[in-house]
Amino acid sequence: MVLLVNLDQPQINPIMYTIKKPSIIIIIFLLGLTIHAQVGIGTTTPDASAALEVNASNQGLLAPRVALTDVTNGTAPINSPATGLLVYNLNAGVTGGSGIGFYYWSGSQWEKLITATVVDDWKLTGNTGTNPATDYIGTADAQDLVVRTNSAERMRIQSDGDVGIGTNNPVHDLDLTGDFRMQGDFINQQTIRAYSATTQNIPFNNGVFNPLTGTVASITITDGNGVNNSAVFISGFARVFGGNLNGSNSSLGGYFMILQRDDNAAFTSPINVTYTSGICFIETPNGANSASIGFGGSGHISYLDIGLTAGTTYYYRLVLYPNGVGINAGTYDVYQRSVTLLQIKQ
Repeated sequence: MVLLVNLDQPQINPIMYTIKKPSIIIIIFLLGLTIHAQVGIGTTTPDASAALEVNASNQGLLAPRVALTDVTNGTAPINSPATGLLVYNLNAGVTGGSGIGFYYWSGSQWEKLITATVVDDWKLTGNTGTNPATDYIGTADAQDLVVRTNSAERMRIQSDGDVGIGTNNPVHDLDLTGDFRMQGDFINQQTIRAYSATTQNIPFNNGVFNPLTGTVASITITDGNGVNNSAVFISGFARVFGGNLNGSNSSLGGYFMILQRDDNAAFTSPINVTYTSGICFIETPNGANSASIGFGGSGHISYLDIGLTAGTTYYYRLVLYPNGVGINAGTYDVYQRSVTLLQIKQ
């Protein structure tokens, strides 16, 4: 059975006709029947797969228009909506929704039909027109973001920002379990160098701390000491010559080269963090006389400083401490010297 409504004759309005009593009885009888066939509006051949087919060339289907208040509200303005119920929402400020448009009841809430202007899903083939201020991959609540391949977790970004690779419980900014390979340059936070090639003549007197000019270098630590923070690697060098020393017929021109640190540029309370030693002059008996040899010595110092305080500026320098045996005149002559500071992450 096919029920036909002809849209091509809109002027025919059955309500406006005077209907005789027998006709009323027939209409009432027909309305009481359950129609198990297709209904065609504007067509005499509705598709067999459709319970209702509407056909028109200059008209459309107007869905019910309602003002939804909250997408989770299943009582107002429609009470107990059936799953799949379709409406057109007129409320641009509907709570939990995406403004005006078509919504359907999913069984638990109103879901908006996706259109080109409201799609907020990330595409597998890339996205255009994104706004970094509002568009992102991640979570909007205090939940971790997990990346998986082959259904296995490979990386986790915790809600506090710690990133774990190979671990689902990172405790550092980047917590990696397993090996890794790095190609390219490794960029540190700061690299500072002090250097001088002007000759400095230091008296032979033992037990005197003689700062080497041109070796003061400073660095400010921003994040303090510890496994999560920075350390400073210090490398120092000085070339020392003893050709101007004099001594007895059994004498040795020795010295200590010390790396000092202080938290003020005047080095009012310097700390000796490490040292090295060297010799640059020797004089030995030669019969009734003696023979002396002055030669170039050098000292290298390397140290990793981890006893640091965040926000403090530290100053480093080299100091020459004469420690000769039998030396009674002359100078230790210091030529090239340098101090290099490298701030690194432990």
